[in-house]
Amino acid sequence: MFIKNDKIEKIAGKLPAEKKVNNKMAGFASARVEKLIRNAGAHRVSADAIDRLNEVLTEYGTSIAKYAVEIARHSGRKTIKESDIKLAATK
Repeated sequence: MFIKNDKIEKIAGKLPAEKKVNNKMAGFASARVEKLIRNAGAHRVSADAIDRLNEVLTEYGTSIAKYAVEIARHSGRKTIKESDIKLAATK
């Protein structure tokens, strides 16, 4: 069953704006990322800076997590331990 273009436009007008997410994961809370930047000494923080740092942290955290999973599997475990994360973060 197909929906006509005018119905799609009406439906699309009622939907909230989509968030700008490149990955499947949304990342961290924007307020927490902003607080992290402010704790580093910034007085003012742009929304674009928060979004970009959120993307960077998500990408970096995901790569560490994937490597930690490999380490645990190599050790014959399904559970990821703190030591796996520490080792993955150092590599």
